[in-house]
Amino acid sequence: MASITIYEISGDPFGNPSVTITEGYQVEITDDDGLLEDPDGNGGKQFNTSTLPNLDNSGNLQIFEGYTATVSGVPVTYTLINFSGTQYIVVTSGDVEVGDVLTGNTLAQNPAPLVAYDSLPSFVCFTSGSYILTPSGRRLIEEIKVGDQVIVADGTSRAVRWVGRRLLSETNLKQTPKHCPIRINAGSLGPQTPSRDLLLSPQHRVVVSSPAMELHHNHSMMLATAKSLVNGKTINQLPPGGGVEYIHILFDQHELVNVEGLWSESFYPGDHTLDVMSVAVKEELFGLFPELQSGARGYGDTVLPVLRSFEVQILRSGLCAPSGTTPAFVH
Repeated sequence: MASITIYEISGDPFGNPSVTITEGYQVEITDDDGLLEDPDGNGGKQFNTSTLPNLDNSGNLQIFEGYTATVSGVPVTYTLINFSGTQYIVVTSGDVEVGDVLTGNTLAQNPAPLVAYDSLPSFVCFTSGSYILTPSGRRLIEEIKVGDQVIVADGTSRAVRWVGRRLLSETNLKQTPKHCPIRINAGSLGPQTPSRDLLLSPQHRVVVSSPAMELHHNHSMMLATAKSLVNGKTINQLPPGGGVEYIHILFDQHELVNVEGLWSESFYPGDHTLDVMSVAVKEELFGLFPELQSGARGYGDTVLPVLRSFEVQILRSGLCAPSGTTPAFVH
């Protein structure tokens, strides 16, 4: 892992019930171990801070205070990493975006607890054992190779440009249980949707719709993360009772593919997702897509708009997923 996202916030969260995430920056990790910690054996110089403006303490950027908060009612935790001047944070759990408001900021620990860099973002991918729709029929996702054709949402097929794999052991999942897969039971989102129980990574997004969606968002179909759909009944996050293999498939552009009868996204190389990849994997992707070196904008937009977690909660009672082999999505 070569870099992480550091967010700028609008003010000191200490005693401040509401601060806004104003900017996000990708920074190179210069640490000599895998832990964000204080004190640090590398003299406190854990990041290359040259991209961070108005940083008063750039020579000793390190963890300071650990906070809990919520974003639209959804819990997050973060570490404050600058003592004075412009405030910067690293989000250690939960999902945030620039423009989100952190409310109910509560100092939980000073100094903040250490955290492994590679536990910060979540992985976005399928799991082995799932069947994906191709021109020759349903195939196991783990059998798909670069160059293979896969059916996409407009009814045509696209060639896979890259396949990535990550095996997380039971020990890995016990250390970072937020990476445990989400199980979507057969029929949870409509008749035969999915057709079998389906395991996805928590941040993997699937297509959902509801009668109220077009009224509130002016879209009839949108993407929602598997984690945001957890309802404690038919959709649940599994405990770390065994290992899991996560598999990514990447196309020339963001696509929707049919896995176990459920339309879900192909791999989207967003900034947060690229952060968790090794240098070798990123170099491989940059060789295929040089434009990614300037960030996710070089790859293009997501195929459908994305719902935030709190928006999924608002629409939950009417949510379902489209079924069929050609639901006529278009870019």
